[in-house]
Amino acid sequence: MTPPSSSWFLGGVLLALAVISHHACPVYGVNGLDVSDELCQGMTAQNWNCLRQTDAHEFAIIQAFRGGYQINQDTARCVSDAWAANFSNVDIYVWMCPNCDGNNPASDSMTRLVQYLKSNNVSFGMVWMDIEICDNDPTCWNSFSDNIAFIQEAVATLQKNNIKVGIYSTPYEWGSVFGSSFTGFSNLPLWYANPNGQETFSDFAPFAGWTTPALKQYSWSGSDCGSSYDADWHP
Repeated sequence: MTPPSSSWFLGGVLLALAVISHHACPVYGVNGLDVSDELCQGMTAQNWNCLRQTDAHEFAIIQAFRGGYQINQDTARCVSDAWAANFSNVDIYVWMCPNCDGNNPASDSMTRLVQYLKSNNVSFGMVWMDIEICDNDPTCWNSFSDNIAFIQEAVATLQKNNIKVGIYSTPYEWGSVFGSSFTGFSNLPLWYANPNGQETFSDFAPFAGWTTPALKQYSWSGSDCGSSYDADWHP
């Protein structure tokens, strides 16, 4: 049998390496975390440093407002600790509802939050509006149209203060609060949740006018450095 030429052999090797390289390519992206107001309140500067250095989380999102509990008074400390730990970006998030104590009108609630952030010199990237139903309380939201108007007022108040706003939700939560056909916020960045442990957008199904998300919450059970958190990712 005539042996293959050296050029044929080299080409075959290069093709094989290319195939192996393609299938072995890792998923690149940026990892981060988010914490509720309750978790933030129990965290120390040491916790933030450990999470940044040990787990290499690069960004953090901290709850600054929660329904009837309203402003998280530890927001300034937690945000400051995250920046000091060398997180590359720190955002905040808000969950509110029209029938939660002290939340309505939404413009008043968000004005108070803006005043808190300014008076405490809180430096942050943007505010994410958390659109979810209430746990075990069907009375905290109203009709679709009323809910839409309420959140539109909150978003407009933040934007009037030159604050960038994004939306956190899922198809189910969105449909429950606004109705699945409402697309009025699709011009804002979307942070969606699917706790399947996968750092990829390949599972994303378009909804409410969004075809591409900005951020994914892929786990609700992060735990390290003495802290619990949700794990997030973006490309």
